[in-house]
Amino acid sequence: EPPLPAAHFLGRCTELQLLQRLWPKQLHNSASTMAMAIYHLAAGIVLLFVAHHVSAASEPYANVTLHSPLMSARVFLPYKDESEDSQYYVGSRFEHGSMIGDVVYGHKTVYGRDMWRTPHDASWPESGVGLASEFGCGDDGPTCAGKGDITNGVLGYESAKNGEPFLKIGVGALIKGSCPDCLTDPTDDYKFNSPYKFYRQPKWSTLPSPSPNEVSFLHEESLGDLGYRIQKTIRLEGNIMTVRTILSNSGKKQFSTPWYSHHFFTGDNDPVGPGYGIDLGLSEYGVRASAPLFDQPGIGLGWAEDLNTYANVTMARDGSISMRMSKTIPEGVRLKAEFLDEQTITLTDGSFTLHAPNGLSVEERIPELQSQSRNPFIYKYNVYAERGTLSPEPMLLLYLQPAETTVWTQHLKFTS
Repeated sequence: EPPLPAAHFLGRCTELQLLQRLWPKQLHNSASTMAMAIYHLAAGIVLLFVAHHVSAASEPYANVTLHSPLMSARVFLPYKDESEDSQYYVGSRFEHGSMIGDVVYGHKTVYGRDMWRTPHDASWPESGVGLASEFGCGDDGPTCAGKGDITNGVLGYESAKNGEPFLKIGVGALIKGSCPDCLTDPTDDYKFNSPYKFYRQPKWSTLPSPSPNEVSFLHEESLGDLGYRIQKTIRLEGNIMTVRTILSNSGKKQFSTPWYSHHFFTGDNDPVGPGYGIDLGLSEYGVRASAPLFDQPGIGLGWAEDLNTYANVTMARDGSISMRMSKTIPEGVRLKAEFLDEQTITLTDGSFTLHAPNGLSVEERIPELQSQSRNPFIYKYNVYAERGTLSPEPMLLLYLQPAETTVWTQHLKFTS
């Protein structure tokens, strides 16, 4: 008898009926309790297998789901060629190989998609998911504050004329002046959160992986004397996820740029409010005070409200900082706190621990911040929040001479 469709199994078969279709003679002849227990266990495994494939089939965006015995995580695939399914993210802000979300630990979910920028628009710059990362400082302008020439994740922007291409690291070649905000701003500044048109389609390749719980991408782009190469590897093992990024300067000119992972974090679609919290890895904060010091530049610019209205931010005797949400953030309210800037000397490893109301916690650290002598460095340490995300954003600063390569690893531990 030909196999039934997965939907038929899920909608019309009990465990016993499913087993009768798969092993009719064995089930008929076996009456022992042990045998029945084995069959029921097998049925559960088959149902999980079928449910997984039904879920994958119903997902409209190209993806792979990494599994460990404890958890799973979905990695949305970047563009490869015209034959592929639609991509979850094709915007001009975030690195296309960093769309990692829908993390399920037991029956609990974090880094989901239902609380952030819905309905989803794959081409909108903000429409990332989970660990979406950006090369740049998350502000307008072609450069970022600090010593030396720190680019805002863009190469060749200032020398390009309107209509000519420039590079956005991790995104590809974009057309200067093509974003909606560009048309109304006489300053000619780069607009990090306005959608630019692509000069050419970016391409990523999926590399061979040694195991099914790992996936690796490769992307490179060049323009004249400028160029970069990115290799990204996402691995899931037990309750640990690692995201390793290798960045190379393939051009003939040096560049420096910040990088950060946005962390679009919620738990089980609960809006950000009581039950959410962050412990910041800033024990070497460098500022000894009875209360944490942080800036909120968005208040003065008119787009943010006071973090203290919605959260309690405290400092322990060792200088470590904790933030606990005290009030649910309403729709339309945005909060941003800057705990470090480029003038602060710190030994932080950029770590933090996120807490969700569902009991899941996520601890992230970047070991290379303390183990490597030259690259990367800590640049800033921001926290962004609104109703649909609580986002710790430790920023790295990367300096690359021509032909130079640097590497860093996000090491995330999930616990409940």
